[in-house]
Amino acid sequence: MKEFSQRLFTGIIFVSVIIAGMWWHQYSYLLVFFSAMVVGMLEFTRLVSTSTVSVQKGLAILLGVFWYIALFFILSGKISQLWIIFTVLMIMAVFIIELFRNKETPVQNIACTLLVPFYVALPFSCIHFIVFATGSYSFEILLGFFLLVWANDTGAYLVGVTMGKHKLFPRISPKKSWEGAIGGFVLTLLVAWALNYACPALSLVHCIAIGAIISVMGTFGDLVESLLKRSARIKDSGKILPGHGGILDRFDAVLFAAPMVCCYLVVIGYIL
Repeated sequence: MKEFSQRLFTGIIFVSVIIAGMWWHQYSYLLVFFSAMVVGMLEFTRLVSTSTVSVQKGLAILLGVFWYIALFFILSGKISQLWIIFTVLMIMAVFIIELFRNKETPVQNIACTLLVPFYVALPFSCIHFIVFATGSYSFEILLGFFLLVWANDTGAYLVGVTMGKHKLFPRISPKKSWEGAIGGFVLTLLVAWALNYACPALSLVHCIAIGAIISVMGTFGDLVESLLKRSARIKDSGKILPGHGGILDRFDAVLFAAPMVCCYLVVIGYIL
């Protein structure tokens, strides 16, 4: 009971901070998600660093931070698109710096260094396309995105706990069930249907499609995060959120869902 209360309290605070950050101002949105992204990259750096792999931690974080900040100001119209060129230079720098490090596993070091911003910062940067989809900052669609993510998590948890019998992926995550995945999928589609009536920025068909994408890709994101933690022999990615683990444990679904939702919005011509 104590663990449940702690988890519930932390969850309420977490959701409140996310929603308040999005609602208050575009720079409060930037600060909240920037903080989450940096902590997420630090967690992922610890996760992939082993006795044989030496990540270029500083450059990995710098690349992710620059990528995230530059894209925000590009999409908000504050700076030129040419600034993104510096990300190419930093990617090249990862390879060049490894020449002078004299480590025994240079290929693994380079791969894991680049994986940090690609796995964490790239999905967080994709969220910018959602909030600037209309050409100026608008948090409503992003709020709907997170409501769908949370609906999938909630439905999967409630149905999985009460009805889960058939394991979804026992080798990776023994507690997840097909019943839970289906429950999360159904609840996500129901919330997508309700959001269309509450805020009809997109047609019902597109809302349902986005809900399906979020549910499926969010589940894959959860499973991949479990795979990575199992390979590193850790239970949680961090301890910053009591009862929930780390930032990556809370954003694992977002890391896979956000890029795919952005791709869908591009395909239907809603953004770009």
